[in-house]
Order: sequence, then C-alpha cells, then structure tokens
Amino acid sequence: MTNKITLGLVGVVLIISVYNSVKISNIKVENVIEQPNRSNTVNNNVVPQQNNLPTNPNMENLNAQPLNSAAIAPAQQNASPVQAVSSGPTTSIQFKNEVHDFGNVDVETENKYSFEFVNTGTEPLSITNAKGSCGCTVPDWPKYPIKPNETATIDVIFRPSKGQAGSPQEKTVTVEANTEPKNTIVKIKAFVNAEK
Repeated sequence: MTNKITLGLVGVVLIISVYNSVKISNIKVENVIEQPNRSNTVNNNVVPQQNNLPTNPNMENLNAQPLNSAAIAPAQQNASPVQAVSSGPTTSIQFKNEVHDFGNVDVETENKYSFEFVNTGTEPLSITNAKGSCGCTVPDWPKYPIKPNETATIDVIFRPSKGQAGSPQEKTVTVEANTEPKNTIVKIKAFVNAEK
C-alpha cells in the first residue's frame, strides 16, 4: 500500500515537473518570437532620427513615385537649355573694312577682295571657319593662330551666276573664331550686269 502511495506521489511530482517545464519552454518560445518585434522597435526608433535630416521636396516626390522617364520629364521640360561655351581664352578681332562694294561685275567672273583684320586682343586669334551666305561667295582664311596686334586677311571670291544677271547682290561672310562674340560678319556688294 505504501509503495502504491509513493509511486502515486512520484507520478504527481513528475506530472507537475513536466507541466512546469512545458510552461517554461512556451515562455522561452514566446520570447524568441517576440525578439524580431523588439528589433523592429529598435529599427523604428532609428528611422525617425534619419527623418530629422533636412529633406529636399523633390526627393519626396521621387520616393513617392517609381524612378522612370515619366517622373523625370517635367523637370527636364522646365530646365533651361544649356548654351555651348567655347573653351580656352578669347580675344577680339577688328576689320579694316566690314563692307566691300565691287561695283558692276559680269556674270561668271571671279571678283576677289581681301578683308584685312587685326587681332586687337591679348590672346592668339584662331579662326575655325568662314562661310559665305551662298555658293557664289567663297572665303579663304588663315589656318594658323594670329598673334596679338598681328594683321592678316580673309580672301573672298565672288562668282555671280547667270540667275543674278541684271540685279544688285549683297552677300555675307560669317567668320567664326575664339572671339566674343563668336561670329563676326563682313559683306560684299555688287551689281551684276545683264548678259549681252
């Protein structure tokens, strides 16, 4: 009888021990499950500190929308166009005559004139292009740098066509160089005689 009572007590103690160990295990499991929440709480506490930094209103719009060409397009439309800026030092140019009148000329003749100029700046003058306003006006310019105070010429040939016969003509030559402004214009004039 005593052995049965002892065994019964031992059984009750074992059941209570198992119950308590299971309960303790559940508490540990719950604590482990709650750990990510705690780490999230820590992370959430850090995020507001980042939000205390000065913000750019445009950045908020970028965060609200996916970064794509449609989101960027309005900003590009409002942006002012970028102007091309010549690199290197600039100088200045001064022509002795900016206009030359050939007077009366015949059709399909070569009429030559040299526009004399001087580099009036403090840097070497480099002419990158000289272009006539039509095919009948052909300029030729120095391909080397002109030193400050040095004189040179742009040679122009005017060849009037049959279609210009019997009419006054005015043509331009645009000189592009490292000057300010970049382009300088000289002119030629002539009256093309009617064909006989």
